[in-house]
Amino acid sequence: MMNIIKIAFRNITRQKKRSILLGSAVAFGVLIIILLNGFTAGLKETMKENFTSLMGGHVYVNGKVVLPSGKIVNMIGDRDILDKALSPIADEIAEVHIRAQSGRSEIIFGSKSTSLLIYGVNWNDEKLLKKTLTVLDGSFKALSDPKAIVLPKKIADKLQVRAGDSVLVRLDTVTGQRNVGDFTVGAITSDPGSFSFISAGYANITYLGELLGLKPGGYQYMNLYLKDINRMDVVAKKLRDELRKTALLEEDTPEDTNNETHQRSMGFMMGGSTTAVKPWKGTKFSVTTLNDVMAPVLQMIRILNMVSLTLFIILLTITMVGLLNTFRMVLIERTREIGTIRAIGMQRKDVRNIFFFEALFLSLAGAAAGLVLALIGMAVGGAVTFSANSNMGIFLLNRHIQFIASVPGILLIIVILLLMTLVAVYLPARRAARLKVADALRTQY
Repeated sequence: MMNIIKIAFRNITRQKKRSILLGSAVAFGVLIIILLNGFTAGLKETMKENFTSLMGGHVYVNGKVVLPSGKIVNMIGDRDILDKALSPIADEIAEVHIRAQSGRSEIIFGSKSTSLLIYGVNWNDEKLLKKTLTVLDGSFKALSDPKAIVLPKKIADKLQVRAGDSVLVRLDTVTGQRNVGDFTVGAITSDPGSFSFISAGYANITYLGELLGLKPGGYQYMNLYLKDINRMDVVAKKLRDELRKTALLEEDTPEDTNNETHQRSMGFMMGGSTTAVKPWKGTKFSVTTLNDVMAPVLQMIRILNMVSLTLFIILLTITMVGLLNTFRMVLIERTREIGTIRAIGMQRKDVRNIFFFEALFLSLAGAAAGLVLALIGMAVGGAVTFSANSNMGIFLLNRHIQFIASVPGILLIIVILLLMTLVAVYLPARRAARLKVADALRTQY
């Protein structure tokens, strides 16, 4: 067998230009698929981390309460019920974040004003959020002031404010009344992305809650940061089952729509009020997960994976056709040589194996080159630093594109490549093995 391998290796060096062209074609296909797969895998993890940080967790619990006037307000009133429902899944939870939200508020500085979504957060608990936000002016130390507010750069630029300036915020309370509060700009941060629901301001939850008309210690929704992100759907189901025992769930109420529940999980509908058609008692809860929020993004990633797979198959098919035609030419060129080695005792299976090993060596060399180029491309692409104000911010991790090379994925690509190589070369190899010695020796080319 070692002699067969040596002969096969020697043969691919006899026509170096042809071998280099075939290997380059294989390398290009491997380069494209590994780069695209690394990009989509990195994009998925980046989006998960950014959304987790910005939204404060993996599982989101929202609530609606009906006031005596018949108005529906977004808040969690039955906190004891929620705390009790969390007990069975306490071991799954790493951190609990409570938040409030002002909806689309009007922020005023001098003669200038603009609208902004403001989240009320507990800065002592929101460590993930601090990691996500890039401070351009001011510092997080200034947030010890209860009236401090964090503004995204595009809002700060529009108002022409800097850290330390005082601004007014006009907002609606949870009952729909107008209220005004004064804030101090504690920090100005880069805009995480071009999506309006992410480009938001952040304030102390206690002070913002007072302006919204919440009771002391009140909040509008709770986010759970889990120890294992892969268990978010399981944890969400357990939480729904526990809440269903003692409270109402939106998904169990016919008049609620999936669209409203999804919007509320994203934070669009906090702070407003409507009138209940069928009033209820207590808090009506809804439980959503990061997977629900990221559904459109995950769909986009699946489409990208399908495109990359289709492109890889097309490139691989073209390469395999080239490989088939090349080895047909090799068979013609080596007919007399095959007759000679068969005449001195080489078996048919050995002739066939020489063809197989030649093709495998070419594919492995191309795959190795493609892998090295892909890893270099990932390193170079991941080293590029984007502007803090880039509209691609939501797709970046610390202002960089993240590439993730999956070892099982790379091995699968190589296995598929080698199998297709054997299939492509099978017919020429079989014909070479079946050549009659006398006919092969008489052949003239």
